[in-house]
Amino acid sequence: MSADGAAAFFDRIAGRYERSYGLSAEESRRRMDRVLAELPPAPARVLDLGVGTGRELTALLDAGYEPTGIDVSREMLERCARRARAVPLIHRDFYEPLPFPSAWFDAAVALHGSLAHPPDASATARLASHLARVVRPAGVWLAEMPTPAWLDAVEAGRTADGSPDRRVWRTGPETCWYEDEVLGVSIEARLPSEAAWRAAFGALWTARFVPVSDVEWIVVARRA
Repeated sequence: MSADGAAAFFDRIAGRYERSYGLSAEESRRRMDRVLAELPPAPARVLDLGVGTGRELTALLDAGYEPTGIDVSREMLERCARRARAVPLIHRDFYEPLPFPSAWFDAAVALHGSLAHPPDASATARLASHLARVVRPAGVWLAEMPTPAWLDAVEAGRTADGSPDRRVWRTGPETCWYEDEVLGVSIEARLPSEAAWRAAFGALWTARFVPVSDVEWIVVARRA
């Protein structure tokens, strides 16, 4: 799947993302409390990979962080830019070299499965290399991700997000296609195993995997 494919999908769903894909306020707070507990102390510069409409920015700003958002979707970024408190926003495929100085950020986050749609199997390793340059030594990279067990749940007949207007079909041990049936658009998803994550991190990052449900974890990687 190309970056253009991801951009097209998220451009199309941007108008209904908040009401159809967004989490409840209570669930968002619970998740962000968990994220904030893993970040370096504020004030710190945080790169938000796949910032989307920016639902998590309020929590980061309220906690004293200095976020910068990056996203491949112009439509998502346009909606993010309408939020009351402006933050720097970059339109870019974050799997490509990042347009920031070395060691500029104290942390990077990828929330709500933002890393589930890489353009190819080696993209996460490239991202690990790019982030190792722009995140300071001992900085943190945190990703909320479904595990491969999410796909097992799909095959068992449970829609993983509980949404009747979306369809998922598995294509491999760690891959699937995800379709928005209202708009008729789909996107490939890749849900790496722990071994695949560790291979992508290489010697650049040390990681731990924090289960948050039977089908989801937080991957917390520290810059070596």
